[in-house]
Amino acid sequence: MTELAITALAAGGDGVGRDADGRVTFVPRTAPGDRVRVRVVRTARSFARAELVEVLAPSPDRVPPPCIHFTRGCGGCQWQHVARPAQLAAKQAIVENALRKLHVRVHPIADPAPPYGWRRRARFHVAGGRAGLYAYGSHDLVAIDHCPQLMPALDAAYAVLAAAGPPDGELELALAADGTVAAGSELVELEPGLWLRARDFAQASADGNRALIALVRAALPAPRGRLLELYAGAGNFTRALVADGWDVIASDVIAPARPVAPFEHGPATEVLERVSGPFDAIVLDPPRTGAAESIAGIVQHAPRTIVYVSCDPATLARDAERLVAAGYRASDAWPVDVMPQTAHVEVVLVLSNAP
Repeated sequence: MTELAITALAAGGDGVGRDADGRVTFVPRTAPGDRVRVRVVRTARSFARAELVEVLAPSPDRVPPPCIHFTRGCGGCQWQHVARPAQLAAKQAIVENALRKLHVRVHPIADPAPPYGWRRRARFHVAGGRAGLYAYGSHDLVAIDHCPQLMPALDAAYAVLAAAGPPDGELELALAADGTVAAGSELVELEPGLWLRARDFAQASADGNRALIALVRAALPAPRGRLLELYAGAGNFTRALVADGWDVIASDVIAPARPVAPFEHGPATEVLERVSGPFDAIVLDPPRTGAAESIAGIVQHAPRTIVYVSCDPATLARDAERLVAAGYRASDAWPVDVMPQTAHVEVVLVLSNAP
């Protein structure tokens, strides 16, 4: 057993402390300011991972989790035990630390979503007719009858489906703009003009998504011109860009059910080779792994403005550093907490051609 003082929250959600030898130790379900007793479960040269055994002295930022499933180990949330201001401060620090080499202005984190009841789409696992989520750090199912993160209409629909003993596999749900609930491959209008299947990716929080769209629109210059959108998905940003008067070409590896602009189907690297510029701006919203393979093609097109939306500050920093090395200047970054009670944070970063 080891005693630790937890000093911060890491990007993955774990609390961070240092043992007697100064080695960084990651401990789930801890809060900054906790004094804890832990059991080390994995060691490496520069860090260790441990499990919480006992909170010896709770942090002022530790709060009672409202969800019984969280206390039973459900891994759907990481930070229900952390006070909301401390969650926001941790996400701000994570973004600032990731982007520190860029010397970019990181604006105060936006907090557009309610603490609970914000999730409009979700995926649950089903095994033996029991629906739920995996326990933290494992594939052990925690059966769930309801989830406080879901919007009330979605939670009510999930409760009915879960009680009926759905078939084993995945149970994917999405709450449409008109209040209906779709599942699996059913097509749904999640927002006006945004059509997708319930199993497709979309921002889980409507309020968080509106904040992201507003930031992307504000980050782009005027007057409007030609714009290439990479990793466009179902057209979440495309709708706003077209409405603002941009001449948009959107692209992704999977074509949307109902495109709202001319669409190029294929990987971003191929699209960048295939399309003809010039482009005044490029907007990209890649998956968590980032867009490393696309950076050379973006630079070759030489847009005057790049707006990069990311769900992973570390990969965002990696890609942005390459763009800066190619002559771009990163000026502003806006963190957005679109998923309260989790370690997830979105960032909108704007880069421009340096004179």
